[in-house]
Amino acid sequence: MPLWSDMVVHEKWNALVCDPVDSVLIDGLKNRGLTVEYEPSITPDDLAASIGKFHVVVVRSRTKLTSSILSSASNLKIIARAGIGTDNIDTEYASRHGIFIVTAAGSSTHSVAELNISLMIMLARNLNSLVEKTRNGIWEKSPGTELYGKTAGIIGMGRIGFATARILSSMGMQVAAYDPVVNMEFIEKMHGEYHDLDTILSVSDVIFVLANLTDSGNGMLNAAHISRMKQGILIVNTSRSEFIKGSDLFEAMKSGKIGGYAADVFWHEPPVEPWEKELISMSNVMVTPHIGAQTYEAQKKVAEYTLNNLFKKMEEI
Repeated sequence: MPLWSDMVVHEKWNALVCDPVDSVLIDGLKNRGLTVEYEPSITPDDLAASIGKFHVVVVRSRTKLTSSILSSASNLKIIARAGIGTDNIDTEYASRHGIFIVTAAGSSTHSVAELNISLMIMLARNLNSLVEKTRNGIWEKSPGTELYGKTAGIIGMGRIGFATARILSSMGMQVAAYDPVVNMEFIEKMHGEYHDLDTILSVSDVIFVLANLTDSGNGMLNAAHISRMKQGILIVNTSRSEFIKGSDLFEAMKSGKIGGYAADVFWHEPPVEPWEKELISMSNVMVTPHIGAQTYEAQKKVAEYTLNNLFKKMEEI
């Protein structure tokens, strides 16, 4: 039974849900006495015009809560991010104006970790290209790469990094981790090792980018970082596209320095820059449309975690 089921809302609050969410979240808000408006396709202009009457706003990744929009939020007390990252929210503005932010951290951990492994295996075995060729009547036996005994470098050793590392370790891969916040408990459970970023870049056969932009340490991976990677490195990025300088990645893909790139995020969606369009057309590039948390199980947990944390915060304030 979710923790929020025993909580009482002492004040009539209005809530706006701006993005598509599981019905568990909508029902949970209503059951606790909030008046809910569900506008999963609301535009920025309409949001700015209406946000002033709401005490709670629920968003996923589509809606951007900029300072311009938040400046009209005269009654807003809590922003509930039905997900993990908060880069679509002006957190500094919210903090300065006493608006609390809650997330659903941990809710999609296993779903994202499973996607990470899936993308790695597809890159290593050229499955994206081979499946497409087979679909078109070309039965080509193209050799891939065995992952057993290889080194997987993880940039960002939080919940998702740890869950991913646990699977990698069970596959017989060596795990090397980098994170600005060193959590030895995590890495020791898998008999892995922490390294600095330069070491991760040089020893890894596969690199997973799982860090938040706010805790990325050195910031963006660029041509200088890529030059220190192994020839034919595979990269999986399910955190934020901005962590990697896209034009530098594209040049490394063309030269063969990077052997494959898989991502659940992209710089412009759909692609805008010429290099983006050419990159996404490469046979050794796979881009999925933000499906890391798109499992039935994760979506339900996102809703429940968001409700739990939202109502806890309401009780506090």
